[in-house]
Amino acid sequence: MDSFTRKVSRLKIGIDLKQQAPGFVPSYTTLDRIEGEVTIQADRDTTFDHIAITFDGTSTARVQRQGSMAHPSNDISATHQFLRLRQPIDHNSYPEPRQFKPLCLYKFPFTFVVPEQLLPQSCSHSTDNPHLQAAHMQPPPSLGDPMMASDGKTLLDDLAPQMSEILYRIRVSVYRPNTTDGKLVPVTAVAKKIRVVPASLEQPPLEVTCNCTDDYRTRKEKDVRKGLLGKKTGRLVMAAAQPKPLQLPPPGEETDNTINSHLTVHVRFDPENDEQPPRLKSLWSKLRVLTYFSAEPFTTFPSKSMALMWSSMQGVYTETVDLSSLCVLSAQWEKHAASENVRRGSLESTASVNTITGPSASYSGKDFYTASIIVPISLPKTKAFVPTFHSCLNSRVYALDLSLSYQSPSAKVLVSSVSLKIPIQITSPYRETASLDTSDPVLSQMQVEEEFYRPRSIAPPSDEYLEQDSLLRASSRVSAGDFPEDGSPPDYSMTVQPQNTRTSSSCPRRRDYMMLAAC
Repeated sequence: MDSFTRKVSRLKIGIDLKQQAPGFVPSYTTLDRIEGEVTIQADRDTTFDHIAITFDGTSTARVQRQGSMAHPSNDISATHQFLRLRQPIDHNSYPEPRQFKPLCLYKFPFTFVVPEQLLPQSCSHSTDNPHLQAAHMQPPPSLGDPMMASDGKTLLDDLAPQMSEILYRIRVSVYRPNTTDGKLVPVTAVAKKIRVVPASLEQPPLEVTCNCTDDYRTRKEKDVRKGLLGKKTGRLVMAAAQPKPLQLPPPGEETDNTINSHLTVHVRFDPENDEQPPRLKSLWSKLRVLTYFSAEPFTTFPSKSMALMWSSMQGVYTETVDLSSLCVLSAQWEKHAASENVRRGSLESTASVNTITGPSASYSGKDFYTASIIVPISLPKTKAFVPTFHSCLNSRVYALDLSLSYQSPSAKVLVSSVSLKIPIQITSPYRETASLDTSDPVLSQMQVEEEFYRPRSIAPPSDEYLEQDSLLRASSRVSAGDFPEDGSPPDYSMTVQPQNTRTSSSCPRRRDYMMLAAC
């Protein structure tokens, strides 16, 4: 009866990060040190066994059922904890006996480093591509939480759907032994969200086979006519290659420079006879943002055809961001003799402005015209972009939508257009101050040789050593808490359970957020 009437002790746990400006989202990148301090206060005597301070990374994906199964209770969700780093705590730091006293403040410092790669246990599923396996070993960026997509002044949209979420947290758990069976049970646990944007390097350009797929189109041909049903005057060709990536600044660093790149659009006109080329009017550019999510680990690089047609366990959400609208009336056509034509078999020739675009399918060996348009690419500052990444359950890729309008010389009103979808990457650099920890002393060659030739003892260990080793093993098993013995993060988990989300014909956006508090 005493256990029912006794008031449960409450612990006040605080997680304070060093060098963190008030009001700003704590943001980190690869090799950044996450330093801070955990403070604990109790309102009455509270017995405990140990404290666990961890740096966790978790990704979540949820796929909505379609048709007659479209109900929140039938949604399939998967969770993957890809990162768990634990802060070792010296046992001498604990009070003796292990009991929190009221009106006393207990402090426990911690230090974590954002890793460059994840442990092999973090991606244990099979893949069809070794490059995908390597991509899954890179830490993904924070995604899907509007509180974490902030510049410190306003909440920004990271263009993620409600079905994708990647969270990083500093978690503090206090454990005590159960009075009945002696097993360790959590007294309380709190967590603090942080934003992580890992450094990512430029990857090789994508190879778009046949110049057109469900995701990309690097070359497009279209007939040019005098009117809607008029006579064909020639064939227009529009082509472009993948540009240099857009490079984000390291998180937390303010910069006045605009995130920009550029590409060159090559246009060619093959006339039927001696017709003049069409008048180029405008060129619009948009950034297409594609977020892929899956309730089972990806075994190949996601694409629209695979996500939407071949599996009910995967999905894709697309957003479009307007970039620019250019007037290209001043673009000059350059006439070339038939002898100048060079047949190109790939888009490698489009890297230069002066390169001639390959002939169209209806080219008859006559004179032709070419033009080149340089298109600037700048990211707006009203959105929170994340680098291109591929993880086990979520992926983010980008593409440029280019639309060129033109008008036939004989047409008075009718304006036609031709469009491309060009792949583009977004990367994030390392900080200039980033460096590996070189504080460990470097042994000289003499010290190495002395250590190498020093005699070793091959005698059995003494009884005293065996006794100490058994005690250490027993202590480590008790203090391990809820962590697996091999230290690896938990595996994938998939559940089918109700979700508090609205249902509509379109893919919902994330508008809600969860604030972590004491459990």
